[in-house]
Amino acid sequence: MDATGYRKLHFSTDDLPAHNPIEELCEIYGRTIIKHDIEPVGEGPFHFEADLCGVEGLGIAAVAISPCRAPRRPEHIDGDDLIFHVSLGGGRTVQQRGREALVVEGEAVLMTGADPGLVTISRPSRLISLRMPQKIVRVAITDFDASLLHPVGRDVPALRLLTNYVDAVRNADALAAPALRKVIVGHIYDLVALVLGATRDAHELAKNGGLRAARQTAILRAIEARSGEPELSAVAIAAELGVTPRYVHLLLEETGKSFTHHLLRTRLQKAAALLRDPRWNNRRIADVALATGFTDLSYFSRAFRRRFGATPSDIREQAKNSND
Repeated sequence: MDATGYRKLHFSTDDLPAHNPIEELCEIYGRTIIKHDIEPVGEGPFHFEADLCGVEGLGIAAVAISPCRAPRRPEHIDGDDLIFHVSLGGGRTVQQRGREALVVEGEAVLMTGADPGLVTISRPSRLISLRMPQKIVRVAITDFDASLLHPVGRDVPALRLLTNYVDAVRNADALAAPALRKVIVGHIYDLVALVLGATRDAHELAKNGGLRAARQTAILRAIEARSGEPELSAVAIAAELGVTPRYVHLLLEETGKSFTHHLLRTRLQKAAALLRDPRWNNRRIADVALATGFTDLSYFSRAFRRRFGATPSDIREQAKNSND
């Protein structure tokens, strides 16, 4: 933890003593972080790995875990925080308050830390968990009780936006920046409320908060993923995300750069990476250009030189020399 309350931890059973990893896991993770027991299921070796980060009001855990049971007993209860699980792979059965729900890949479910419960994971799984104060999130949801242990389907647009936004925040380590923390936490609260059914007031606030930020993030990540497509346009990105081309341009203008600028920068960065990659040493410069979305070699060369102050051949030669 730093002086401003930011916490980050990578945790894996690979780093624990071989003779009692489950005991150590329960003591370090299951007693101090999520507060539950862990009981492996099946004959195979048990593996658990988590990347954890958090600040006041929000905890994020990205977890890979082997089949197990994770009971949360009365002695584990230390508050009433909400836990929102998003299944990225595998699945789980959750039980709490006399209810039971099966949550499969791509779905999500809300649980409360104020009650005992049981999570059963029958096959290797990956998930993201968000831990948030109930007093803040509850008032933004239209029907809180109905939201508990009610699986959210993978086809819910707000869930896809939330998952994408949390992934981007984690990968960029954005919560490490004190100036961004309050804004990011608020955005995630907004998106969780939208996923679960926001009140009218919460929905209105989210339009210019979490929803707007998540859509901007989704646009930038779609550009990153599809930049190799020569005909990629704002129209194509808008169709993928279910918004209008005008909205795509509007959100990107808020970054201070246009759609064309973001696309060109991404393509050039990917081209430079390929030119530095030894596996591409014997490929033509034209092949690099085509692989990163350029169809005009002369334009590629001019744009590359403006961006990096060197030709594609110069960058390749510099990389070769540094590797010798």
